[in-house]
Amino acid sequence: MEITKKPVELIELFYDLLFVYAISQLTSLINEPMGGVIPVSNFFTYFVTCFVILQAWLYFTNYVNRYGEWRWYEYLLACINMIAVIFMSNTITGDWSVMYFTYDVSMMVILLTVALLYAVHAKKEHSLKGAAGNSISNILIVCFIYLIAILCALNGLQEYVLAINVLAIITGAFIPFFNRGQFSKSIINFPHLVERFELLTIITFGEAIVGLTHFFDALNFSFVPIFVFLIVITMFGSYVTQIHRLMEHYRVERSLRLMFSHYFIIISINLVTVAFELIHAGEVNYWFVSGLMIISLIVFYISIMVNKQYYKQNIKLTKKDILEMIIVFVVGITIILISVSNLYAFLIGGLIITFGNFSILQMKYKRCLSE
Repeated sequence: MEITKKPVELIELFYDLLFVYAISQLTSLINEPMGGVIPVSNFFTYFVTCFVILQAWLYFTNYVNRYGEWRWYEYLLACINMIAVIFMSNTITGDWSVMYFTYDVSMMVILLTVALLYAVHAKKEHSLKGAAGNSISNILIVCFIYLIAILCALNGLQEYVLAINVLAIITGAFIPFFNRGQFSKSIINFPHLVERFELLTIITFGEAIVGLTHFFDALNFSFVPIFVFLIVITMFGSYVTQIHRLMEHYRVERSLRLMFSHYFIIISINLVTVAFELIHAGEVNYWFVSGLMIISLIVFYISIMVNKQYYKQNIKLTKKDILEMIIVFVVGITIILISVSNLYAFLIGGLIITFGNFSILQMKYKRCLSE
């Protein structure tokens, strides 16, 4: 079966930028530690909100990937969707309780615009039994939960709203596994979907670099900003090598693994940025920051490596590769933890992890080219 790559339109890039703005807002939830440590409640709010943002992005992206032709009504609903995204982004605050109503209404609008797009396509097919009908039913179930949250907020039952929102998020994440529908995987344009995830991730890396520019003090030179930049750029290199170069994009796949792994890729990039920002702010618990950096890097590399099932036919992840990656992590973590309060040890250990894994993946790519 010949697979044709669906082009990514400029409006899709514009759409991605709005979501990266929303993701950048998340750092406000976890960049103000108490006693040098970020409270667990702040982390919980961060993770919940991040999943919300990525789910909202994925609903529209999936529609465009499967059926988008960019007719006039698609542009119109995309604009309404984007307006709601901006409102939703500005509800991200440490005191989320005052933003429940605006947040829930924004999410309803985002979801209903996508449901309308699927409904138009289902009407063209004269059927609700295909993928469009399945997506409509999944979205309406999540909308119903958000509607309950809105009614609770209007009736002074705010103590239930957070739990209902969490339920909506969990439902949105897992309902595709339980209500899968009967449709051909061929409607999913895997090359287009990979490119959309790549672009979102690249923009997230760019936002991370922008957020770390305060390390680059033009009046007081040090090697700290250089190490910071090298850690981020080698993470980026690892991502590009694994996802862009080693994977076979021209294939027929449902792509759930690709989708969910990118949730954690985006989250881990942001947490690495937060760890650096905490260090720059000073008065931080170095044990906490070291743990945050180590866990974030572990999550990042596991998340990109789970996509090994999409490798090209002549590429395999060998036991030797895994052993080398483990050794690199052990060496880097050891250096970080032996001198916890030493900033250069922290940076060198992080760079050993990122540069080491980047080198392993690059060697795999070079072997692939030579075969």
